[in-house]
Amino acid sequence: MLDETPEACSEQQGRTEPNSAELEEFQRVWTELINAALHARSRGGHGHRGVDEVTLTQSLLMETVRGMENPSVGAIAHIVGVSSPSATRMIQQLERKGMMARRRSERDERSTVVTITEEGERALAERRKYMERKQRQVFDAIRPSLRPLVLDVLRDLRDAIDET
Repeated sequence: MLDETPEACSEQQGRTEPNSAELEEFQRVWTELINAALHARSRGGHGHRGVDEVTLTQSLLMETVRGMENPSVGAIAHIVGVSSPSATRMIQQLERKGMMARRRSERDERSTVVTITEEGERALAERRKYMERKQRQVFDAIRPSLRPLVLDVLRDLRDAIDET
């Protein structure tokens, strides 16, 4: 008899090759999930100044800066996964909005370091609150009995994405 616990299912699936129908279904559902997330992102936050002020990528960039001490533009670009010119453009846009500031590094005059302003911290806090509300709505929509399984699946997806 097969063990149907989430742990056993995960281990069993890790050892078997998916058939083409399973793979096709996974690809279809994955695409639908991504489309649903993009659709939710495009319809959310309108009229809410803090959320509209920064894009998702800009907020990721700003959160990265928050976690570093005197980060260079190159270091930020590397962590966020964008090119240095793209990071520079985003930082310039955020500077014009008063959310970030750049200055020459005291250790290396060739390098520019970036900081978040008080306005940037406020916008990030608003973005975080908005995202937490949206996450709560999604979480509440999941049947309580399925929540542990959903968490396991999300962790497995995160790990699989990190490995690829």
